Amino acid sequence: MMTLLGACSNIIGLSSYETDPSLDEGAGTGTAGNTSHGGSQDTNGGEPSTPPGGDDTGGSVGGKNTGGSNVAAGEPGIGNAGEPSGNGCKRAADCDDTIDCTTDSCSAGACVHTPKNTLCDSSLCETCKAGIGCVAGTKTTVQLLADPGFDILPATGDWDDSGSDDVNIVTDVAAQTPTKSAKFGPGPSVGTDLNDQQYSDVLQYLTIPEGTVALNLTGYYKLAIGTNSPSDDYLVAAFYPLECPDPDVDPDADPNCSLTDPFTQLHSFEAASTVASTSWKAFSYSAPKADVAKMGGVDYTFDLVSHVWDTVFQLDSLQMNATVCE
Repeated sequence: MMTLLGACSNIIGLSSYETDPSLDEGAGTGTAGNTSHGGSQDTNGGEPSTPPGGDDTGGSVGGKNTGGSNVAAGEPGIGNAGEPSGNGCKRAADCDDTIDCTTDSCSAGACVHTPKNTLCDSSLCETCKAGIGCVAGTKTTVQLLADPGFDILPATGDWDDSGSDDVNIVTDVAAQTPTKSAKFGPGPSVGTDLNDQQYSDVLQYLTIPEGTVALNLTGYYKLAIGTNSPSDDYLVAAFYPLECPDPDVDPDADPNCSLTDPFTQLHSFEAASTVASTSWKAFSYSAPKADVAKMGGVDYTFDLVSHVWDTVFQLDSLQMNATVCE
């Protein structure tokens, strides 16, 4: 637990940055097993003035003064979460505690400072404490993928490429971690009529831990860009739902849920905009926070879905790191 003393202080979290030079995202469709999956192709001086009339009991979010002037004497105190403090306030502006994550209000002449955790950084497991500000909580990092280096025989069932046009987990003498890597492409018609792209879906079943606030995918890639139609060649890393709750039964169910569309996408490697590399190149991508907030305790498949003509993608040494608040 990180704490910071002083009523005028906040703890501010830093966001991570991407290390891969990949650019835009794209679109596509496909199947995982018997399910068709599609990817998306592609942050106190001066006297106060008090207006005549009745009391103003409005609220100001984040400790910001939204009107009027500070009271020159008898400053209201700062109470515990949601509890009134001090006396003699007439408006929310009289109750500014300078804490950004509290909603300040004046109720029956007493100041109330209500914490709002949504104004803190959830990726740091922060919560809002009245009189203090955003305080980071205890968090752990959990690596979710089994066989992240693709080095165990596919028969173990950790990775499933049975819905692909070809075998994707192959023996690779130049693998980033010996002795295998995941290979996507080229298409089956290369050297003939080039009428078909190769479709691949390499997937793994995962349960996202309760309390997960961030999901980050790291790994290494190689890319040999084809010449037939690079703008159509891509590889998507995404989570797909195993089921879609009925909105008529569950009022919180997502009415846009689809078993063939990603619930959330970490990245799309597009041949036309990803840097080609004959040696292993590191990457790091994170799932959108708004999506991750809904994923704790739910089962998904994590899929690597590709459509390629004569482009060849290779992946190795993947890790899916979940940041979990305790």
